[in-house]
Amino acid sequence: MDNSSSSIATNQTDPYWGFWATVVLGILVFLVFSVAQAIGLFAYIYSVDPQVLSAIGDHDSTNSAEQLLNQYMFNGDAIAVAEIPAAIIGVVLILWFASMRKPLTIDQYLDLALPDIKTLLMFLGLMILIMVAMESVNYLLQRPVPEFMIKVYANTQNLPLLWIAVSVAAPFFEEFLFRGFLLEGLSRSRLGVTGAIVLTSAAWAVIHMQYGWFEIISIFFIGIVLCIAKIKTKSLYVPVAMHMLMNLAASIGMEYSQ
Repeated sequence: MDNSSSSIATNQTDPYWGFWATVVLGILVFLVFSVAQAIGLFAYIYSVDPQVLSAIGDHDSTNSAEQLLNQYMFNGDAIAVAEIPAAIIGVVLILWFASMRKPLTIDQYLDLALPDIKTLLMFLGLMILIMVAMESVNYLLQRPVPEFMIKVYANTQNLPLLWIAVSVAAPFFEEFLFRGFLLEGLSRSRLGVTGAIVLTSAAWAVIHMQYGWFEIISIFFIGIVLCIAKIKTKSLYVPVAMHMLMNLAASIGMEYSQ
């Protein structure tokens, strides 16, 4: 009886969101992010091509509207304009949810402590080794550059803005959501640390459906590495930096390949 009461008290005083709350709030964050992205995309399209709204509203022009939207789905400028504000909104929402769990501060909930330089450089070096290994595998298997990346970079006028979106905004939002909010909450549930690592890495891989199966599997394993980096260093900024380095390297590679 006493043990049961003690267990209940522990659960009630646990400062972290529980399993279902973490999942629901995580989905909510991603939905808000997606809606913000869609609004940003439509705002960009309307600013450069106002007739798209009339095409969408015209039931006889459904195919032309769909073609027009698909055209902008691979437009790097449109992606950047949609991604950057959506990422900011997503991160702010995560910080707000984390701030609700008193007595923890936001820094404590998400592990926002700055890492020491030596530790950071060590994990950045690890990411470089991983990228070299991945490129070696791609070379040996003669795998082409993903079509999505080729189309995006071929339809970009403002390259610096795209790099900010891909190498800064996206890593910050995705790491704060997956290696920050979700990993912290799920690792304290019945899933445990291992289950949380697998689930968050799988979810992170799934949202990258614009790539092929090989890239999605690679993203899953990279997610596991980023989770381990976060747990070992107790700093969310380490996987953020690793993610930024990976995306920046891919962007530079695309620039040279163009």
